[in-house]
Amino acid sequence: MDKKDKILDRVILFAAHLGVSLRSFSLSIGASAGYLHRLQSADSNIGGDFIEKIIQLYTEINPVWLITGEGDMLKEGQMMQESAALYGKSDLFKQVLLQYLDDKDIREKLAEITNNFDR
Repeated sequence: MDKKDKILDRVILFAAHLGVSLRSFSLSIGASAGYLHRLQSADSNIGGDFIEKIIQLYTEINPVWLITGEGDMLKEGQMMQESAALYGKSDLFKQVLLQYLDDKDIREKLAEITNNFDR
């Protein structure tokens, strides 16, 4: 499989489109902070469980594009508006973060991660 054909490469493109770091994107899908960087360094691919999380969390992404590379990155009719007043990148990340913080499992995982920083 050619490198440009990997799902991981499309995930990286999508994170860049959102204007978030790979670290932030990894955390937003419930992975470790270095998950996407490690996969990229190992020339590996992303796991199916994280593909599911991306599709569930980022509803504007076109799942066919994510999995096959065919079509547009974003679903038709859900193209993001570039105006920061209507759909700023920081607002999107805030929305994603708040959505995840509502999940008890995510809160517990974040507490576990932050407790590891104290060590």
